[in-house]
Amino acid sequence: MQNLIFYALCVGLIISLTAGLTNNLSYSQISSEASSDSGATQTFTSFTSKQSNSASTQRNSLSLSAANLKQPQILKINAPSARLQGEISINGKVVQRLNDSSSKLDLSPYLSVGQQKIEISAQYSPSTAAVSVEVQGSGNNISQQTSGSGRLNYTLDLDIQ
Repeated sequence: MQNLIFYALCVGLIISLTAGLTNNLSYSQISSEASSDSGATQTFTSFTSKQSNSASTQRNSLSLSAANLKQPQILKINAPSARLQGEISINGKVVQRLNDSSSKLDLSPYLSVGQQKIEISAQYSPSTAAVSVEVQGSGNNISQQTSGSGRLNYTLDLDIQ
């Protein structure tokens, strides 16, 4: 009987540790494009994603070639069953207010070579709704989703070279 209780406690501990470790998400992607045309531009993309439940902020990092800014870099926020209220800021300057269930913004006009920081801060209701954030452009597709807190805190760190 004591052995059975001991094994049950060990299994419970292993399950708890596994669940705790999987609550932190880490993802990396590296891609590159090259063309042999005489007017070719090379693009390089590096992407890292981290999510921590304790900080309740989703954060991504993306490296882009400056040539990618000639094409739209679209930020989409979608909460089909909720209403968002908040703002999108780039390098600390508010560029768009959120007052609906979805929003779309071309980031390219706001970006230049160097370090750029895009932040989304919003509340949504009902808090049980799902909210997705997506960045698309130049062969990149970043997608994050959150739900259950009524709060969206998202940061995208861009390194444009």
